Amino acid sequence: MKQLFSLSLIMFTFCLLAEPGPQTSATDHKLQIGLATVNSQSIYQGGKSQTRVFPAIDYQYKRFYFQAGDLGFKVVDDENWEVDFGLGVDLIGDVDRGDSPSLRNLPELSLPLNAFTSAQYKSSIGLFKIKYNHEINNKHNGNTSSLSYSAPIFVGKWLFLPQLSYEYYSAEVINYFFGVNPTDASLEFPTYQANSDTALSLSILSLYKINDKWSFVGNLKNDFLGDEITDSPIVEDDQRLSVFAGFLYKFF
Repeated sequence: MKQLFSLSLIMFTFCLLAEPGPQTSATDHKLQIGLATVNSQSIYQGGKSQTRVFPAIDYQYKRFYFQAGDLGFKVVDDENWEVDFGLGVDLIGDVDRGDSPSLRNLPELSLPLNAFTSAQYKSSIGLFKIKYNHEINNKHNGNTSSLSYSAPIFVGKWLFLPQLSYEYYSAEVINYFFGVNPTDASLEFPTYQANSDTALSLSILSLYKINDKWSFVGNLKNDFLGDEITDSPIVEDDQRLSVFAGFLYKFF
């Protein structure tokens, strides 16, 4: 589910709050572990909303990190700029297709593995980020890219982070998750092959620092999908709402 990987923004935000200041000693290792749940609407024909519980692990050693399924290295890491390279998964569709009985005859989907590069800039008015992914394990050989802006709002111990994202998906990605090949077509679901397309998403993340060790995180997100996705015969909705909540514990 794509919504699981919005956790990377949550973990990054948590790191901003937990980052040691100039006068604070810090170790080279940082570890946070949590438990989270996400509920996401399915956009597939006959698909059902899904709720999943999963562990959240955030480990950093100097410039190496493992966050929300991404294994990366910070090539640039200063006060304002961060440039990363790494490996991870990035989905625009649900590999289970919402467990739709209507789509059970379509080929099974699996997780694409991406090589990615990203750059983000922390300014006085918010966080700007651009990211490019290219699939490397021969699932669809496509690519995605995104541009996002988020602005932190502090209210007591609460942090609220509204975010606007613009995303691009290549035709290979869209056809992998939402296309219908001629060999799989039927009267109900005819052949469908799409072009590249874009989508917008709006979200608001909330974080409450309970104490020095524990924090609560929550995220409400809505995706507005483009016509190349929504015109597919196996797609029913043009929007996708997801809700995320979890707790994180800082070990060191």
